[in-house]
Amino acid sequence: MRKGKVLLVSDVYYPYPGGISEHVHQLAKHLRNLGWESFILTTHFKGGVEFDDPPYVFRVGFPVKILFNGSIAPVAVSFRINSYVKRLMNRMRFDVVHIHGQVAPILPMVSLKFSTGYNFITFHAAHKKKFLYKLFKPYVRDYFNRLHGRIAVSEAAIKPILEIFPDIDYRIIPNGVDLERFRPDLQPLPHLKGYRNVLFVGRPEPRKGLKYAILALPHILREIPDARLVVVGDGPLLGWYKSMVPESIKDRVLFEGKVPASILPRYYRSAEVFVSPATGSESFGLVLLEAMATGTPVVAARNEGYSLVIRDGENGLLCNVEDEIDLAAKVVRVMKDRKLRDRIVAGGLETARRHGWDRIAAEVERYYLDVMERYEGGRVRAV
Repeated sequence: MRKGKVLLVSDVYYPYPGGISEHVHQLAKHLRNLGWESFILTTHFKGGVEFDDPPYVFRVGFPVKILFNGSIAPVAVSFRINSYVKRLMNRMRFDVVHIHGQVAPILPMVSLKFSTGYNFITFHAAHKKKFLYKLFKPYVRDYFNRLHGRIAVSEAAIKPILEIFPDIDYRIIPNGVDLERFRPDLQPLPHLKGYRNVLFVGRPEPRKGLKYAILALPHILREIPDARLVVVGDGPLLGWYKSMVPESIKDRVLFEGKVPASILPRYYRSAEVFVSPATGSESFGLVLLEAMATGTPVVAARNEGYSLVIRDGENGLLCNVEDEIDLAAKVVRVMKDRKLRDRIVAGGLETARRHGWDRIAAEVERYYLDVMERYEGGRVRAV
């Protein structure tokens, strides 16, 4: 079967940082390597990380940030979205339209409405609250019926959807990691030398658990006096997290804010341990793979999504959710036990290799072709 044009649709894309942005970027790049003509449809962003658009990116509207699922999520808004997407679909005649995120207003639904190709979605998030899907189920069902294929990055990501639409079929295709960027032979950053660094990477928001990394630090320092917490990530709550650091240990917490994507892998290489004490609503955890790929041992909270990636004691350690005492104990254990450290580093590197983007993109392509062959040309046309 011939390979054609693919449009990846996402409210979230660079320069807005995060796992979905990276996923969409890498999938488009690797689908092109496989012979597909891939494109990205998203919205305009200001600020964020340093980023230059590839020539195959379309942008419409501007992002409005809303509080959703314990996080701040941007949603594309514009009076032009309907007309812009309709013209784009008619002009480009995409063979595949692949939504990322949820079947939600505005950009994803409009793209499904005007698509004349095969329609796919990847569910990325594990949602706790499903009342909006329940409330608008008849309306959302019409758009679900336009989907030919459904992908979830983990069982945690598809679970809340199955509670509302139990009859849908789907395929699990996990997140990937860029093994060219994140690798163990990178040099540590000179300005981070002199301490035994414990690294946190993520948006400073409640569900990412930065609070517990800060609360764990005094307990870590009792056992590891030369430890330091390094925080990479920016957001409106960063000032609040800075204010909660006790005066007595302010010199042992380094807030780096947002860092260039090109430098981020070297932060992992500069750390003795990577921590991700996320409190929940995690479907997978791309940061876990990034740390593993650089040979940095991982200590992460035992939430549903992370437990699907980490085999406790083999490729990382799991700690109790919202438990800074247990987090500190696991960090100290990794820093003191060389044999344990070596074992979970080796296991992490193997896990990362299994999630290289060459493999993940090939799985997505295989699913595209399986679904397209199954439908044998039957498509859901725009109404």
